[in-house]
Amino acid sequence: MKKLGEKFDWLWVDCLEPSPEEFNIISHFTNIEPKFLEDVKSGKIFSHHRKFDSYTLISISFAAMQKELKTYPIYIIVGQKMLFTLRTKESSTPIEYAIQALKDSLPEDENLELSFVLCEVLRENTNRNLDVVMALREIIEKLEEKAMAKPSKTVMNEVFTLKKQIAKFYRLLWDEQQMLGSLKNGTIPNVKLCDKSVSSLEDTMNNVSRELEFLTSYDSALDGVLRLQDLSMIHRVEKTLIYLTIITVIMNLFLILLSILKG
Repeated sequence: MKKLGEKFDWLWVDCLEPSPEEFNIISHFTNIEPKFLEDVKSGKIFSHHRKFDSYTLISISFAAMQKELKTYPIYIIVGQKMLFTLRTKESSTPIEYAIQALKDSLPEDENLELSFVLCEVLRENTNRNLDVVMALREIIEKLEEKAMAKPSKTVMNEVFTLKKQIAKFYRLLWDEQQMLGSLKNGTIPNVKLCDKSVSSLEDTMNNVSRELEFLTSYDSALDGVLRLQDLSMIHRVEKTLIYLTIITVIMNLFLILLSILKG
């Protein structure tokens, strides 16, 4: 890497599920404290960047919708002339999209800046997260249908579970929004933005803002599902009371008729 660093203006080193030996190399090369690398190994997300000499550690979250909402970390270690990305198989999609996007742009622009690579990784991650945000809308619509058709404790449990997942996702996106703001303001060390980077970064910030707005509306929609569930249950109770009242009237009439016949 040292020889390559001398040969090229900058390097991007992408690590898929780094081995212990690769972690040692990264630690030696970037001077990141072993304690923080242990946190990286365990999948911990940092709400703020961490600076280590000439390198800065940033963490972001990739979201995926399976049976439930899952988030997976992506770690970015950025210096003035070198960028490391550390990812798992589950969080590989944004990196792969960013690589393809950069390959597509190479014929038009041979002089890509390292900061633009960083911003493209961030932008592609928010693009993929938007897919999950839209999938959440479909889940909420199905819950609304369930609540109207047949209110039950199961629906309530599903609503509360989804609200917790959305709250967790919201917090992760909020932290990411703060990090993007710091990046744009130039307060994250070892990152110098070019004009093209700023444009990509602004797209990313707009994506995150839109996703946060969606999640806020989803939380309100789930509150609406709970109200709908309550109304449906009240309606069912009212129908049951009406049926009981009718049965009671019929029984009373039957008893009166029996009394008349006996008399």
